Amino acid sequence: MKSPAIKVAVIAVFAAMQALLSYLPFTITIGMSGQITLGVVGGPLIGILLGPSIGGSAVLIGSLIGVFLNPGGALFGPFTVIPPTLGAFSAGCVRIKRGYVAGLAILTSLLVFYAHPSGREAFAYTWLHIVALVLAFTPLALLAGSTFESSKKERTVFGISMAAFIGVLTDHIVGSAVAIWYFSPVLTPGIWFAAMPIYPIERLVAFTLATIITIPVYYGLRRAGFIELLK
Repeated sequence: MKSPAIKVAVIAVFAAMQALLSYLPFTITIGMSGQITLGVVGGPLIGILLGPSIGGSAVLIGSLIGVFLNPGGALFGPFTVIPPTLGAFSAGCVRIKRGYVAGLAILTSLLVFYAHPSGREAFAYTWLHIVALVLAFTPLALLAGSTFESSKKERTVFGISMAAFIGVLTDHIVGSAVAIWYFSPVLTPGIWFAAMPIYPIERLVAFTLATIITIPVYYGLRRAGFIELLK
């Protein structure tokens, strides 16, 4: 993006969208008070559309505003902004063929989670995050990024889907890593095991919504020349 004014304007618009989504509830939490907001959908969506740096900045600012608009969604106090920001960043990294950077974000979060005694006891909880980790480090992530340069819509759909999946799961494992320490010792291994059959459904719904919404928006912006403008 050549013009700083355009960059600021784009960040402002998408930050406002993320702030609105952070105000709207998505699902309840297990073992803690508060709610998970639609920011889990907005993060990957914005990251895919704007890329890791601009998208991550927009989500960070929007999520921060959302904390003030909807205190009930601020599960981790000031740390609430971290998961959606890294979710957007990771999704954007997949888009620019840097899926391994998203993989490093997931790996770091897994290590933080397992560093807690409850995390080590609830080791099986992270099975879906490990799937996302493996995908981020495989050639599939590189292939997903290359599809954004393709003129064939079906190829880009694959890229968007892969980026959304990795972004959504990055958001979740980062949130889990923050939660296990932030709420220690309240979140016992039993609570993590209780959430284990539930969170995949929740996150797959978020992934589906992010993908379905992003596909037409991405193509609309691409036809309008907006995607090229951001490069």
